[in-house]
Amino acid sequence: MSQNFLERCNEKMQSIYDYCGTKAKQLYAELLAAVQSLYNHCEAKAREFYAMLLEKVQLLYNDCLEKIAALVAQVKAVIAVAKIQLAMFERRARMQAMSFANKVQAKQQDIVGRIQAKQRKVVGRMKARYHALRSTWRRNQHFTFWFIPADGQNIAKTHVKKTHLKYAMTAVASFLVFVSCTIGVLAHFAVQNEQQKQELAAYKQTKSEQEQTIRQLRLMAETNQKKLAALSKLEDQVRSQMEKSGAQLPPKSNASDYAGQGGPVLGSANPANIVLEQEKNIGLEADAKKADLENLLSAIEAENYRREVTPSQWPTSGGYISSSFGGRANPFGGYGRDWHPGIDIATDYGEPVYASAAGYVQQAGWYGGYGIYARINHDYGYQTAYGHMSRVVCSAGQYVKKGEIIGYVGSTGYSTGPHLHFEVIHYGEQVDPSSLM
Repeated sequence: MSQNFLERCNEKMQSIYDYCGTKAKQLYAELLAAVQSLYNHCEAKAREFYAMLLEKVQLLYNDCLEKIAALVAQVKAVIAVAKIQLAMFERRARMQAMSFANKVQAKQQDIVGRIQAKQRKVVGRMKARYHALRSTWRRNQHFTFWFIPADGQNIAKTHVKKTHLKYAMTAVASFLVFVSCTIGVLAHFAVQNEQQKQELAAYKQTKSEQEQTIRQLRLMAETNQKKLAALSKLEDQVRSQMEKSGAQLPPKSNASDYAGQGGPVLGSANPANIVLEQEKNIGLEADAKKADLENLLSAIEAENYRREVTPSQWPTSGGYISSSFGGRANPFGGYGRDWHPGIDIATDYGEPVYASAAGYVQQAGWYGGYGIYARINHDYGYQTAYGHMSRVVCSAGQYVKKGEIIGYVGSTGYSTGPHLHFEVIHYGEQVDPSSLM
């Protein structure tokens, strides 16, 4: 009986042991599943948190890149504006320097003219005094001579007839001439006789050559005078055309400095002196024409530069004004009115947009309601703006010529259809572009 009890106890213990082992295995499996589930959940949360963190870091990185790009764009715009202002200052300084040089040259010519006028005035006074003395000599028949001692006492005077003075001066002159001629003839007669023969032959040869040279010089002078006359007519035609276009022209030189003069009497001059005087006047006239043409060229360059930087070219190859400058009805719905700061030029999509004047691009890209937009700085206080383009082919800081393509017509921004919005700003104030086209 005790043996059976022990066997039953062993069986019971084995059963309990087996049951505990099974329960332990089940508990271990459940615990392992719970731990695995917790691990998977933590791993998913960690991945989700990592993805969220990575997304936030990426957004922060993109935001930093955008801010850096905006800052770089602002710096580039400031640099571009500085370059524009520097280039305009250099152009303006060059034009002012040329104007100052022309003024200095004109002042020098004026001073030279005054000096020559004073010289002519002094010569005129000397001639007048000579004629006055000559007239006094001819009018009077008697002359009085005063003899004043050093102490101022016993002053004496005597009257002498002009004929007596003539006789006395003639006698003295005759005596001096006679003595001189006698000495010269006695001393050099033999030597001079032979020299005079040689000199006479040489003189005839030289005179013949000089006459031929004078004839050639006269022909050359006549040819040069014809060329100067043609040049003067051409200059007058150029000035007339420039005056019609409204250009400001510099004054011409004073023609009295090289004006021709003459008379029936040769006087003390000779044909060679006449030719030399003609050549001198031709040289003065040529110098004056050169100065006039240089001043005219400076004026033409200044006028061409003004026209190049003044907005006057139609910015598209065609089209028509679909909305004028100033107040208008609201194009978006038609309710109310708004202010239109430029003109709208309706034309086909993709048509080229041209720079209305030469200048430096200040801004190029997307600009709010203007859509794809370009703004150009010109000289003399002008700026032009182009909006609603489909694309732009210029960049900030770039120099563009008048008529150069800067973009293409589109309908970007606040637009009801393909067109170009065109503005002109003069010293910060918007003006009607139609008045300049």
